Amino acid sequence: MKFFKVFILFSFLGSAMFGQPYYWVLKQSGSSLGGPSDYYKNNTDIIYYGTGSVIYKSTDRGESFSITGTNIPGSSEIKSIILNDDLPGVLLVAIEAAPNDKIYKSTNDGVNWVLSLDEGQFSYFGIPMTQDPSIPATIFTMAGQNFKKSTDFGSTWTTITSNTGSDSAPCDIEVFPNSSTILIGDNGTGIFRSTDYGLTWAQTYFTSGEIPTIAVDFQNPGVAWATKWGGSGGFLKSTDYGATWTPQPGFTGQNMWGVHVQRTEGNNVLTGCYGCGTVWRTKNGGLTWMTISTPSSNYQVMTIDSMTQFTVQGNGIYKLESPWFIPVELSSFTASVTGNEINLNWTTATELNNYGFEIEQSYDNNNFEKIGFVPGFGTTTETKSYSFTVEQPMAGIQYYRLKQVDFDGTSEHSNSVEVDGPVPADFVLNQNYPNPFNPSTSISFSLPVESSVKIRLFSMLGEEVAEIVNENFQAGSHKVDFLANGLSSGAYIYVIDAAGVNGNNFVSNKKMILLR
Repeated sequence: MKFFKVFILFSFLGSAMFGQPYYWVLKQSGSSLGGPSDYYKNNTDIIYYGTGSVIYKSTDRGESFSITGTNIPGSSEIKSIILNDDLPGVLLVAIEAAPNDKIYKSTNDGVNWVLSLDEGQFSYFGIPMTQDPSIPATIFTMAGQNFKKSTDFGSTWTTITSNTGSDSAPCDIEVFPNSSTILIGDNGTGIFRSTDYGLTWAQTYFTSGEIPTIAVDFQNPGVAWATKWGGSGGFLKSTDYGATWTPQPGFTGQNMWGVHVQRTEGNNVLTGCYGCGTVWRTKNGGLTWMTISTPSSNYQVMTIDSMTQFTVQGNGIYKLESPWFIPVELSSFTASVTGNEINLNWTTATELNNYGFEIEQSYDNNNFEKIGFVPGFGTTTETKSYSFTVEQPMAGIQYYRLKQVDFDGTSEHSNSVEVDGPVPADFVLNQNYPNPFNPSTSISFSLPVESSVKIRLFSMLGEEVAEIVNENFQAGSHKVDFLANGLSSGAYIYVIDAAGVNGNNFVSNKKMILLR
């Protein structure tokens, strides 16, 4: 049995209960430009915020901040921060300085700083560097007209090209996950796109204004958002990796600035305008938007999850708060093997509007599918315990997670738990269920080794009437469904013939009854 980190899931109260459901609270004052904030993907309680030459760190999801390390040499503004999620305390900062803007690296949480890049100028308001989400040690930046790449988390840099099409350092750079496609937002021309990791570029959107920020969707391949300042303003969306862009209704004439997509839920998007005092928030991929009043600049917005969201203004970093943000708190989630079953157990400390939990299974900890549902207790302050049994699981390593669902459809995923599924000791053919049946039934069987399996159906006279399955199966327990189309009522015999990779063969049969 393994025990995993306690985490928080979220839900909402009805809107009629509160007059001002969402509002921004200043958590750390400062002088901000660009995108001077980041968070640890492996521990979202930890938030960093840079101002002037100082780095502030929060360990309580942005509720409070304190200075970490020492001042960054020569920095007048911190334009961006990138944290190394695999090595806590390792971070890069891009700064405004004289005579050249610079990138510094620290390996001890800012106590010491090593000059990494000292070449040219970054865009004044821009976010000058970004991380390849698929190769976290790879960082891209652009100083002046030189598009540069680091493969050692900013220790050394090489120039990829000096001809991106942009006439100066761009406002923002974004890389699509699992792709060689990179986008840059220019400060007076439009959007440029490379599909070969920055070697060659083409302009895919033209504007007389600025493209301050671009955000890519980590969950929906090819989706990206971009903001427009000047040039009639507006808000853009692409669904083809930035090849084409569509203006979004309701934003025309707004001088937009920050935009961000939640890394773990692509439907949650934040964006804000410069000077109009508004942040827009969607939880359905832009079908509908909620507006929230805010200070004016919105240089950077950041959504970690549905109730941990930030906006970086000219005077500091703000966190979104609401009386609706009352958690469903999961205090444990474990997986264990008992016999030929996997048992999932979890407990909650409190619940509010908890419709229930969808149980999801994966064999690669990446692609999950729903295998069951357990109802919740709605609203309660008492500890509640839950369990779910995975019957006849596959052998080998597998992963399970919970999708907590509110009554309004809002959902959040837990971390996954890993378990080594049981390997059956013997070949087994089980009785079909239901039996008798009409018109479908399920046949389960167990294999101690990988095997080539045939299951055939015969009449009581010995005539083969159907081939139910003919394929290879891994060691473990399996279930196949059979739909008796075209067969008449009566008794039948189903026969399994399993040829194991170890040379062992297994033949067995059982009777099933079809009732029309």
